[in-house]
Parts: sequence; structure tokens; C-alpha cells
Amino acid sequence: MTAAEMLEYENQMFLDVLHENGLLVAARGLRLETVIMNLMKVYCDPGNLVLVLGTASREEEYFVTELERQGVSPLPRVITSDVTNTERERVYLEGGVLMVSARILVVDLLKQRVPVAHITGFIVLRAHKILESCQEAFALRLYRQDNKTGFVKAFSSSPESFTVGFARIERIMRSLFVKNLFLWPRFHATVNSSLDKRKAMVIELHVPFTPLMSTIQTAVLDLVHFCVKEIKRINPSLETDSITVENALSKTFHKLLQLQLDPIWHQLSANTKQLVADLKILRSIITTLTQGHSVRLQALLLTLRSSDYAKRSSGWIMLDSAETLFVSAKKRLYNSKQEVAPEMNPKWQTLSEVLKEIHGDSGGSSQTVLILVETLATCRQLKQYL
Repeated sequence: MTAAEMLEYENQMFLDVLHENGLLVAARGLRLETVIMNLMKVYCDPGNLVLVLGTASREEEYFVTELERQGVSPLPRVITSDVTNTERERVYLEGGVLMVSARILVVDLLKQRVPVAHITGFIVLRAHKILESCQEAFALRLYRQDNKTGFVKAFSSSPESFTVGFARIERIMRSLFVKNLFLWPRFHATVNSSLDKRKAMVIELHVPFTPLMSTIQTAVLDLVHFCVKEIKRINPSLETDSITVENALSKTFHKLLQLQLDPIWHQLSANTKQLVADLKILRSIITTLTQGHSVRLQALLLTLRSSDYAKRSSGWIMLDSAETLFVSAKKRLYNSKQEVAPEMNPKWQTLSEVLKEIHGDSGGSSQTVLILVETLATCRQLKQYL
């Protein structure tokens, strides 16, 4: 299937935003970039002036390369700080699809280098970040002051970002100047229908911790329990139902906790603020344990064992569980003779076995195997391991 072809649900997404201004929020992995690229394709004409906000450099390269491969002309252009003021003004007048940073666009709008009345519309990527970045919202406000008819089509593939804070999605839609909201969860009937036709065989492998990793995990959970208990003890009037050991290890916990504490942050004691910071550190230890290697974990723990940190920490570093954590992490890096012998993360051994199995099943023929990882750091580890 080429990038130009769309599945049924992708085509419906495309039609939704083509005919209406709005914000489209899709689950991760639903190829939102294909919908955006086909939308750009519609407006790649000098008679239009469509501005695209929120693109990363790799996305800009992808869109231009794919549309060029499809024979689209004129291609979208990227406006960077290397383009002079005079050249930018000329590019705006030439029309087409332009990918530009919000910072550059705001300056050009204020300097009246952009023919606002002739703007066909805006395509906004990563719409969930518009409240934090502010510049995109300001650019859209300047646009709407002098152009009431142009479109705004916004996209996000981070639905969880809209759950944090009060009336967040309403505030984002107001900043985007849109009234329509299109939701495309993975369980949407059209999505299910499309994906069921191309079902993949999924095999889950559960990789057990090594004994030392299990000891470290138990010690960290004990320390998290201590911090959570202290926060509740020091702040008895605080709504603490969501402050639990289980929640403290989730990705969104600190955002939720910060939002809960922000209105009374100036009233909190220094000890409470330090406990919140310590919870964040303890979660980073768990993340490093599972995703990183033993050298990286030991380096992180060495920064915490300094006398300076011990003085300002909330006291968890003086507990027996903290000593267990430090000793076990050191054992993962050094052998009994104090020689460097880092313990391998067990997931890499499991990966090796899977790759050997794939190679055996293919009869030795050269096949491309795509390995997806969560972070760039893990990608670097994998490259070194292989």
C-alpha cells in the first residue's frame, strides 16, 4: 500500500476535515500523517496560501519527499530562519503550502509581510501543545482578526494530553477558533473494520527481572510508599485519593499532581515540595532500571548519593530500602572482585532469541526485521547490542 492510498477510516478522517473546520484527535498509530499529507496535496496550488504549523524537521522532509514521489507540483515549501525577510514576503505572495515555525510567522504577521486576507487556511499539527507554546495561538488570533473565512484544520495523536486540567479541550478549541471536534479512537467501528481486514499475529513475551532487578524494584516501591505516606501526613486537608504508589509510577502522575497542587503551591511547605520532586526522581530510577542499562542506573544513583542531595532530600535516602537500592545497583555493575561486569538487561537476550527464531523460520534467507522502540536512547542501546 503506497502513502497515497488510504484505508477506509483514513479516507473518512480526510473527508471530515476537508469539508469542515475542526480539531481531529486520533489514537496513536492510526497514520494521521497520511491524512495530513493528502490534505496538503489538495492545496498544493499557487491559487491557495495554506500555512502549516507544528511540524518537526523530519516530518517536513517526509511530506516533501512523498509528495514529490507522487508527482505533486508545486511542492510544499519550508520557511526557516535562513530565508531573508524579502524572500519570505515573496514566498507568501507566490502561494501554495508553506511549512513555517510559529515564531517566524508571528513576526511576519506583525510586520505585515503576510497577505492575511488571502490566506486560504491553516493546518495545525500537535494541537494539544497549543496552550503551552502560545505562539501558535497568537498567530491564529492575528489571522482571525483580519480573515474570517479561511479554514483551520488541527490534528493531534495524543488523546491523553486533553485529559489533563480543567476544560482543556474547550480551551484548546477556543485557541484554534474551531467548533467541530472529530474523535477517532482505536475502537471506532470504521477503524476496527479496516484493521480487522489486515490482522497481525501478535505474540506477547513476558520478560522476567533478574533477582537483582527485582530487589531494586522492591526497594524503590518501598521508597515511593514512604514519600506518598509523608505527603498525606503533612497535608491532611489535601485530596489524596489519586496519590497512591500505583499512580505514582504512571507517566501522567506528576502532571496530575502538579495541577492539583498548583493553586496552593505557595502554601505548601518546603518538605512537601521536596517530596514531590523525590517522587519524580524515584520514577526515573524505575524507568532507567527497565529501559536503560546498569551503567546508566549506577551513574544516576551516584548523583543522588552526594552529601548535597542528602541534605535537601525528604529523608528517603537515609532509609534501609535506599541502602538496598544502592548496594544492589552496584552489584549489577561490579562482580565480587570489584571488576566491571555489567549485568545485561534480560530483554536483550529475549530479543536475540526471537531474531534467531525468525532467521531459522526464514530458512536463512535475508529478511528485513523492523524493531520498534520507545525512545532514542533505547535505539542507541539496541544499535550497540546488535
